Amino acid sequence: MARLTIHDLDDRGILAFDMRDLLRALVPPSLEARWTITTPDDEPFEATGAGGFRLEELAEVSSQITGDELLAIADDTVQVIWGDFVAVLPDDPHREWLTIRAIDSSFFEVETSDERSIAAVRSRFRDVRVAEG
Repeated sequence: MARLTIHDLDDRGILAFDMRDLLRALVPPSLEARWTITTPDDEPFEATGAGGFRLEELAEVSSQITGDELLAIADDTVQVIWGDFVAVLPDDPHREWLTIRAIDSSFFEVETSDERSIAAVRSRFRDVRVAEG
């Protein structure tokens, strides 16, 4: 299982992408997947904008939604600050396909064993690092 961290920053030193950009980089499986939205172990779920408020509500009860629904909400979200998003694919609903973690508005972490997804992340983002541990 690979764990990649994505640190792309804009000219102001602010994260240059958000959840919606990750979901689009991973199309089509990201839209076909079922996503469970949860609160991280050490921090409360936090996101801004109208979509962010909706994500916070979903995380409170560990809701599961479709990839299309998640993208629509992510498009209405300004920023995901803390949050965990775990996906399973329809053809293997008992095995995690991919996990995305928003870490303090500083970076996102993507964990998966899917080589196509790893390649998609590496090709879409500039500052991708292999996480230790």
